Amino acid sequence: MQSRALRHLFFAERAARKIPGLGRDTAARNVEKVGVLGVGTMGSGIAMSFANAGFPVRLVETSQEALDRGTGLIARAYASTVKRGLLREEDAQARISAMTGSTDMSDLSDCDLVVEAVFEDMDLKLSVARKLGGICKPGAIIATNTSTLDVDRIAQVTGRASDVLGTHFFSPAHIMRLLEVVRGKDTAPDVLETVMGLARKIGKTAVVSGVCYGFIGNRMAEVYMRESEAMQLEGATPSQIDGVVENPAHLGLAMGPSRMLDMAGVDVGARTVIEWIKGGEGPKDPAYRILCRTMFERGLHGQKTGGGYYRYEGRQAVHSDETEALSRELAQAYGIVRRDSISYEEIFERLLFPMINEAALILEEGIAYRPDDIDVVWTSGYGFPAWRGGPVFMADEIGLDRIVTRMDHYAEALGNAHGYWTVSPLLRRLAEAGKRLSDWQNKS
Repeated sequence: MQSRALRHLFFAERAARKIPGLGRDTAARNVEKVGVLGVGTMGSGIAMSFANAGFPVRLVETSQEALDRGTGLIARAYASTVKRGLLREEDAQARISAMTGSTDMSDLSDCDLVVEAVFEDMDLKLSVARKLGGICKPGAIIATNTSTLDVDRIAQVTGRASDVLGTHFFSPAHIMRLLEVVRGKDTAPDVLETVMGLARKIGKTAVVSGVCYGFIGNRMAEVYMRESEAMQLEGATPSQIDGVVENPAHLGLAMGPSRMLDMAGVDVGARTVIEWIKGGEGPKDPAYRILCRTMFERGLHGQKTGGGYYRYEGRQAVHSDETEALSRELAQAYGIVRRDSISYEEIFERLLFPMINEAALILEEGIAYRPDDIDVVWTSGYGFPAWRGGPVFMADEIGLDRIVTRMDHYAEALGNAHGYWTVSPLLRRLAEAGKRLSDWQNKS
């Protein structure tokens, strides 16, 4: 299986470059200078990605203090790379010298591509997008770096939606391979062609996604986190769940959901969910990811605060009595029955099978062009083991009939008031026909 999985990914990454509607006659726009608006953790990494590829980069922040913080992040990242012997000092200095800073947004007016990397808040993104629409020169591309937000809505307020798309870089942006390129309904073909070409120049594995909450990767990750937290309210511990995910006999990811969110910041994940629900598009379930949202309110933000799903002794994650008590408290408040034990098999199925079901929905809706693209996203950006081929490849190895049967089982056993266990029509159809999800092709 491992050999087949790796061959599958080899061809899948090459297929991801082929975009329907983009022919050989689609000429790319000329990009010589790049602007980055917002030089925090994400923006600094994005700026380094372009500087590393030889592009001059204009950095813009709201204040000199914020700009100094951002350039400090960049300097420290390069210093670390030099110290590890991965880059010569003179090369690091040349890349730093290719970046110029400003606190005036109008200094982006001569850039051919501007990547907006401000905080993941829709009101802020809309405000910035309106300004960029007037500041950027004709023909310049405006890219919004977002992990979940509606790119079409952001594009519309610029007054030049055909010049806009989404770029979902992964943190740290100068290291992580994956780039989800989000094609809006009005994105011009040459804009998409240009950014896909730039992705290759800056060493990224690019996959095109349509517009929806979370795009391809985070939309699937959302149901994974949902079930992880639901099982914690039902009585499983973070270490039990992470143990199944990290065990090569089950999934074999480098990090389970609770460790991952503690490292990334519980506050970051919670704000995304809160924004989604506040916008009216998120689940109407009052208990939806209530553990994460309550931890955020109580200041349990993960490693950086010393406590999240785990308690931290330095960098070591240990069991948190506080979080276990919170899980009990929330279970009682929301009428969730706790159990003495949840089996490894149930943990595995409840984490993976809803993700596969979501992948089928993503394909049905045309968010992803092909099943292989989903596997590239998860192996390049989320630590899914390449030797497993990705979640779609793994689904075919398990058997779609088993997945559908178990989804139906959990719908009955746990209840399905909010549609969490409703099987995708595509997945059920393929299972009944004895076909593979990997072989499905969008005929529209």
